[in-house]
Parts: sequence; C-alpha cells; structure tokens
Amino acid sequence: MSDAKTPFTIGIPVYNEEAILVSNTERLLSYLDKFGREYEVIIGSNGSIDSTTTIGVDLARRFRRVSFFHLPNRGVGNAFREFVHRSKYPFLVSVDMDLSVDLDFIDRALELLETHEIVVGSKKLGNQKRSLFRKFGSDSFLQIARLLLGVTYDDYSIAAKAYRVETARRFADVVNEGSSYVLEMCFLTKRAGGRIVQIPVGCEDWRKSKFNLLHEALYKYGHLVGLWWRAKTGRV
Repeated sequence: MSDAKTPFTIGIPVYNEEAILVSNTERLLSYLDKFGREYEVIIGSNGSIDSTTTIGVDLARRFRRVSFFHLPNRGVGNAFREFVHRSKYPFLVSVDMDLSVDLDFIDRALELLETHEIVVGSKKLGNQKRSLFRKFGSDSFLQIARLLLGVTYDDYSIAAKAYRVETARRFADVVNEGSSYVLEMCFLTKRAGGRIVQIPVGCEDWRKSKFNLLHEALYKYGHLVGLWWRAKTGRV
C-alpha cells in the first residue's frame, strides 16, 4: 500500500499587494517545502492596479511551483473560480497574502480533507487579534446567517478555508463573484449532504481592510438575504 500523501493547491487572491508579495510568497514556499508532498501555489490578482501583476509574473518565472494570473476587475469570487478550474490537484487551500492566519491551518486542513469536503478555519473559535469593530461586525453577520440559512459555522472570510476540488467544481460557476462565495460554498455543500468540519485558527491582523467596510457590509447582508430568498423559493 502506498503511503504517498495527496497533493494540493494553495490559492491566494491578491489586490494591490506589491509590498508583501515577494517576501510572503518566499515565506510560504519555505513552509510548504517541509510537507514532503507535491503542491502548487496559484496567485490570482483581481483588479490590482499597482505592480502586483509584474511581480507576480516574475515570481512564476522564478519558482516552478508558482503560477500567476490577473483578472482586470475586482471580484475575489471570480479569483476563486479560477483557482478551482486551474487546480491540478485534489485539494485546494485558500490563504491570504498577508499570511495573518497561522500556517498550521494548512497541515490540519489537508488531513481533514481526506474525509471532509470543506474545512472551515474559524478565527472566532481560535485566538484572534483584530479590532473590536471587525469582530463585532463578523459576529453580527454570523448570527443572522445562522438564523436565515441554518448554517452553523463561525467564519465565512476568504482565508483559512479548504475544499475538495471535485466538490468545489460542482458549485464554482454559480457562486457569487464577491466575497460571499464562501458562504455559498458552505451552504450549497451542506445542503447537498457534504461533510464540513470547523476548526479553530489563530489570527493576527491589524492591517487596514482592502474593502470599504460599509460597502462590504451592505453587499454581504444584501447577498445573504438574497440567498435566503432564492433558497426559500427553490431558485438555488
């Protein structure tokens, strides 16, 4: 019996990350090389207008495990679709370019993907060092999502999520083009009988958000209500 471990893809959406793109990619590769299994890193720019694209192309030339793409318009859900379609391997792990979530999430998620369709890394269940304002905003959204959709997970942010690619491909073309794709993936997978597991993660993030928080809140709540309505009326 072979003891070879399942190869995996790391998907990293980026927007105007020229300041940290090289250093954090090198840090991540150094960490992943210790795993002893085949992997690839896909970096996807969605709407970057700084030097991110030039740097990303150069990184793909320098490192054989790194590939890069650029989408002209913002939309992290669109970047997720590209990760899913481009992935060469059965497991896909999403991380942020700032690497603000503890990297040991990757190790734990890869083990859990052997028996689950999605692994949700939850900052709420772990040790999170973020502003009280952002914590409050997240908690409020989670409570309403639980009430409307019956989903009981405690984190729908982009980072620290892992997916079986075969499952993600079932829904990638119908999820939202923005950050609400995570909620949709969890909702649709659970409704289809998929196995989802939630684990605590450590996070330290004091950076200014790349999103306009007011616009992002209006978008997320509007999309949440829309998803609830479409589910209720059988249109999703």
